[in-house]
Amino acid sequence: MSFYANISGKWALQSARLADQRANAAQFWTERNRRERVLLTLATAVVLLGLVYLLLIDPALQGRAQLHKNLPVLRQQSAQLQVMAKQAAALPAITTPAAPAAGVSKESIEAVLQKNTLKAQSVSWNGEFARLQFTDVPFSALLDVLQTLQATMRLAVVEANITNVTNKNTNTSTNTNAATAGSVNASLTLRAPKAD
Repeated sequence: MSFYANISGKWALQSARLADQRANAAQFWTERNRRERVLLTLATAVVLLGLVYLLLIDPALQGRAQLHKNLPVLRQQSAQLQVMAKQAAALPAITTPAAPAAGVSKESIEAVLQKNTLKAQSVSWNGEFARLQFTDVPFSALLDVLQTLQATMRLAVVEANITNVTNKNTNTSTNTNAATAGSVNASLTLRAPKAD
């Protein structure tokens, strides 16, 4: 019971203070003449309007100005995104690589090499991996063969060891042992994709 008495005592005290403040404000107001009351009312209205402007209107106006400033940039970015979305939609769907062609063999690899006029020192095929050795071949021709093997047989390079062939002849007057510019020695390991 003392708890309720304590709360009701505090409530009564707060109520008394509020009533006392109201009485003081009423006395203050009644002591003012009509002109002072009008000035106090106008001053209170100006302060309230200033607070409303500072807290509500000014932030909204600044936000609007900022949005107007950013709107052209946002529109340009939106247009760019739409163009990129159209380009992405026009791209072909990514598909999983198909299984290697049934005709992948040592002979088919050698046929591709012969078609590209490139002679390998050795070619071996074990059903999944192809190992190719080249000596003193043009680098551009080697790249062409690799592209052809990738496109036609879906063979991918797993390991490549390519070294530049240096000029072995010190005598510049005779070119019998001179290596062709852009020639390389290469040892390649190619792999066929696994069938799912």
